[in-house]
Amino acid sequence: MEYTAVSTRFLSVLIAIILFSLPLQVLADIQDDFFWSIDKGNLSEASKLLTKGANPDVPNNEGYTPLMVAAQTSNLQLAQFLIDAGANLNIRNKYGETAIMLASYHGQTEMVRQFYIKGAEINHRGWNPLLYAASGGHLDTIKLLLLGEANINATSDNGTTALMMAVRGNHLDAATLLLDNGADPGIKNEQGDNALSWAEKRDHQNIVKLLKSHDVSK
Repeated sequence: MEYTAVSTRFLSVLIAIILFSLPLQVLADIQDDFFWSIDKGNLSEASKLLTKGANPDVPNNEGYTPLMVAAQTSNLQLAQFLIDAGANLNIRNKYGETAIMLASYHGQTEMVRQFYIKGAEINHRGWNPLLYAASGGHLDTIKLLLLGEANINATSDNGTTALMMAVRGNHLDAATLLLDNGADPGIKNEQGDNALSWAEKRDHQNIVKLLKSHDVSK
């Protein structure tokens, strides 16, 4: 009798586990199908999966949300689809990056515009969209972010500025644009270097001349 009671309890627990796990597995399958449809560009199928419970904010195996994937692949149509689906614009990956930062890095100005209009943060602490845009010398994206009142002298965690990133990439036009809009060339990072130091170390002579014309000294 005791054996039967234990067996019955075990069976009840087992059934409960199966019943509890089934919906989770179904949701996992829906999420996998959602990622697949996103990767294939099948937005019609992705839309159907959203109604079945797919979450547009769940990251893939690499830690990137679908919105981040859209930014990395310069897929404006996908980005707009995800925005309309209510995707969170300010989620960060393990590197501290948001979708608008990645879009800025790739010079996707219209995507950056859409993200900003919908509430993406641009003046958060640490690395930010302006620094990312400057690293690639993306003039239109830089201009857009400045119009959105991005802090031109904001620094990363190690004291790097957008101007320093433009200098690092030898982007003369971007450095000129930033200086003309009030970038402070005298800011030093945690190593004690400023924009001129970086330009001289990398032998970017045109930028060295530019910075010296702004009376920058070490």
